[in-house]
Amino acid sequence: MAVAQQAHQTIVTLDLEGVLIPEIWIAVAETTGIPELRRTTRDEPDYDLLM
Repeated sequence: MAVAQQAHQTIVTLDLEGVLIPEIWIAVAETTGIPELRRTTRDEPDYDLLM
């Protein structure tokens, strides 16, 4: 008689931008010459105002 085995699934998530690769907006700001694109929620905690 066969014994049923349950599959075990693991999900791992990681924030790539700023962790494994540089922030994209820094490069965009430098390429376009728009320094405001370098601002993040660290600089402006109010997300609506930042956008």
